[in-house]
Amino acid sequence: MNPKSIAVFALLVALTLSTGCSKVVGRAVNEMKGSSSKSEPVPGMSGGSFASYQGVTIAPPRTELGGLVSTEFKTQLSAQLRKYLVTEKDAPFKGSSPMLTIEPAIMWYHRGGVGGLMPEKFVVTLFYLKADGADIGRVQIVTKSKAAGSGDDDLAESAAKELVDYFKDHGKKK
Repeated sequence: MNPKSIAVFALLVALTLSTGCSKVVGRAVNEMKGSSSKSEPVPGMSGGSFASYQGVTIAPPRTELGGLVSTEFKTQLSAQLRKYLVTEKDAPFKGSSPMLTIEPAIMWYHRGGVGGLMPEKFVVTLFYLKADGADIGRVQIVTKSKAAGSGDDDLAESAAKELVDYFKDHGKKK
């Protein structure tokens, strides 16, 4: 083999290895990152400030997707909402009255791993915010994860934390 051929061969090997390594590094980063969420108020239904509400009622999550949404996710979403909105040390709704009612509606749920076409896990939840039976706001939270180890509990926890951040951004402190 001449020196030019060896150089080309070495370059091809390096490119092949670096491409494989970058995939491994990318997967490791995704596993460390876990689930992430982003909130967006529904235009015209932002709800203004939530500072005056002391307590919260959390309705069971509903969906029109039937069996596409796992029972585990719905159970975890209720538990994580209660944990981060009511029971945690810094929870924003530890009081009683006036009460805010939160009605989660799961609009889209994807378990991930569909033959590489849609490997991400993601959930779109629309939270209806009500007081005295009247709509006072709506916020959509999109949660996603590329991590193979992320489960329904991770997705639910991320969504609950994002809802707490939304309330804090809209005047509700501890």
